Amino acid sequence: MKIRDMEIRSVRSRNGKTTGRPTGGLHPCTLEGCRGSRVAVRWPNGQITFPCTRGMNATKRGDWRIR
Repeated sequence: MKIRDMEIRSVRSRNGKTTGRPTGGLHPCTLEGCRGSRVAVRWPNGQITFPCTRGMNATKRGDWRIR
């Protein structure tokens, strides 16, 4: 899954201890004025969340981390 020229391979939790996998496409964020994209992420416990790319930072390894 790509955002512009950056590929999302995995998403790390806020504390950096848990890694989730993107499961679907990107969807526009529904917050007013936000130009980010929502990413469907499945975590190891089976839960699916939809973090916004504006609330994440890309790392050099190609994964993203929730701020």
